[in-house]
Amino acid sequence: MTAQEDAFRQQVEDAIRRDDPSELVDLIVDVALEADEWNWAQACCVQLTRHRSAMVRGNAVLGFGHIARRFGRLDPNLVKRLVDRALHDRSEYVREQAESAAEDIETFLSWSFERSTA
Repeated sequence: MTAQEDAFRQQVEDAIRRDDPSELVDLIVDVALEADEWNWAQACCVQLTRHRSAMVRGNAVLGFGHIARRFGRLDPNLVKRLVDRALHDRSEYVREQAESAAEDIETFLSWSFERSTA
């Protein structure tokens, strides 16, 4: 791991501990787009899919799509149910981000998701 990647990880882990939604909302997208290791990026997204802020949850789910596109892999045992659940979240924002993620995951990993017919 480079010093730059190590500093980035520390910045992200510190932000997660501070738990400030205004900081996390964009940072989680940066993780999905810039992290050098898919499993660490996935772990960050998994953690933030349970956040109280719909914007953070939505962006964390969106991150799965970015990771699928960049690395061609995700752990289905961790991620599939989270995306399925987000597709039916009470927040429209989370549902929209989950739809985008599901489309990328279906394209790059050949998974399938159940969509609401409502």
